Amino acid sequence: MKTTAAIDHVNIRPGVSVLTVLAHLNYRPWFALAEFVDNSIQSFLTNRETLCEANQTKLRVTIDIHPADTGSITVRDNAAGIAAADFPRAFRPAELPPDRSGLGEFGMGMKSAACWFAPRWSVRSAAFGEGVERSVNFDIDQIVRDSLDELEVKSRKCRIDDHLTEIVLRDLHRVPIGRTLSKIRTHLTDIYRVFVRDNVLELKFNGEELHYQQPAILNAPYYRDPNGSPRVWIKPFDFNFGDDLRAHGFAAIRRKASVSDAGFALFRRNRLIQGSGDEGYRPEFIFGKPNTFPYQRIFGEIHLEGFEVSHTKDGFQWDENEQPFLELLKEHISTNEMP
Repeated sequence: MKTTAAIDHVNIRPGVSVLTVLAHLNYRPWFALAEFVDNSIQSFLTNRETLCEANQTKLRVTIDIHPADTGSITVRDNAAGIAAADFPRAFRPAELPPDRSGLGEFGMGMKSAACWFAPRWSVRSAAFGEGVERSVNFDIDQIVRDSLDELEVKSRKCRIDDHLTEIVLRDLHRVPIGRTLSKIRTHLTDIYRVFVRDNVLELKFNGEELHYQQPAILNAPYYRDPNGSPRVWIKPFDFNFGDDLRAHGFAAIRRKASVSDAGFALFRRNRLIQGSGDEGYRPEFIFGKPNTFPYQRIFGEIHLEGFEVSHTKDGFQWDENEQPFLELLKEHISTNEMP
């Protein structure tokens, strides 16, 4: 059993007034929820070898939204938990993690998403191998009113092999209902399709396990040669365009046209950043106008390396690189053998 120091409080500097600002971030509910899933995935990947030795080979994350009364959201995982050494950092806004190469790179995800959703939230976590379960409660109004910069941590003993993190958001600023729940389900399915497909993640939303179904790909002759041999219209690509920037993935033609569901999905570190649900990435340079064949038929997955993303992880920071990227992409996906 690991020997760990007792933790009675966590420091939440910088100034607590920043917590009130987080409620006004430009989030959409699926990207806010994705912040919690990102943390779970990163915890699992970082500790994967240890967890596999304990016969856990898959991460399970559940998200449950309860719209009754003022609404609540519960996010629970079986990742490695928040270790004692990481506990103080985990609750300080903008405290950068020591390793920024994974899904948690800004030190803001859990705090910003939780405050965006709710003024009151709690975290309960047990780190694998420590035998201690710790809980922290956030009440933003009280924290700001009393200028608190420390919060009490409640601890209790648990089994040495317990490992979990549970986040409960209460008195929601925005209670997702109706069509929003359907959109959340669709977007989360797209955002984490790679991890689900690779059998790393089992993600459940309101009791339903999420699985991505790739659109059927057109199998037909080239339209300019209708009597020619049919072909499956999919084209892989992989290219670099300077400054350690790389794009790889595939482009394909849908068998059935869709005004809402065509377009590219753009990934970074296997997590979708842009192009989920009915918001496919469809720049006019490649797709043309909405009433055109390419706009309704082309789709694919593009994995980008070397790019920065927005702090809400819902868009790429292109700088001056988007047009060169699109020119190379168009060149690679439309060749003589696969026009």
